[in-house]
Amino acid sequence: MIPDRNFQAPPESVRSALEEVADRYTVLAQDLQADIAAAGGAEEVLELAEMSTLEMLAYLPMSPVYCPFCALHRPGSEDCRDCEYAAKYGRCTEAGSLYDQALEAHYDLVRAVKDLRQGQFLARSSIPAEEIRVALGDQADQVIDLADRFQRGVREARSSEEVMTLKTEFMADLVRNLPLEKVCSLCGFEPRDLFEAKNEALRGLSRHWAAA
Repeated sequence: MIPDRNFQAPPESVRSALEEVADRYTVLAQDLQADIAAAGGAEEVLELAEMSTLEMLAYLPMSPVYCPFCALHRPGSEDCRDCEYAAKYGRCTEAGSLYDQALEAHYDLVRAVKDLRQGQFLARSSIPAEEIRVALGDQADQVIDLADRFQRGVREARSSEEVMTLKTEFMADLVRNLPLEKVCSLCGFEPRDLFEAKNEALRGLSRHWAAA
């Protein structure tokens, strides 16, 4: 996204916070790589898939702390009247707002992951442990690459709008590539609730900022 000359530069506090998010995902992916190497049988590999998926979702930068517009216009105050985000998408503090819907879809996805217990895999599927190990390693590499590109983009961003686009695309990329979903595919297991929750979370992200 090429920022308009009238767009506001992103607050440094938000830029720094998002750079820390990128670092956190890099560490998560590196930890996953180490855990994969140390994992024993199929049960441990499946536990890693579930744990890493929940961790990826837990650290998505959806809080107002990571929003440049919230840093410029205090949420819930009269300053929201001048908020560029609110003018286009509605005030995020209002119940049922596009931001509120994105949060609810995110929480639903977390619940869908938690509901998908590994017992379902063990009861219904054979577990290709080595294939899963390789796939999780590939996904860890992908997360490291995504985090690196996201961090560089945030450092170079010249407007709050550009930061929002980078942030939303980063979150969408992570949600599109959940480790547990990859495991489901390798096991020949199709959990409809997980797929539907993931797709709704992606729709929520794209509605709350048209970038995903």
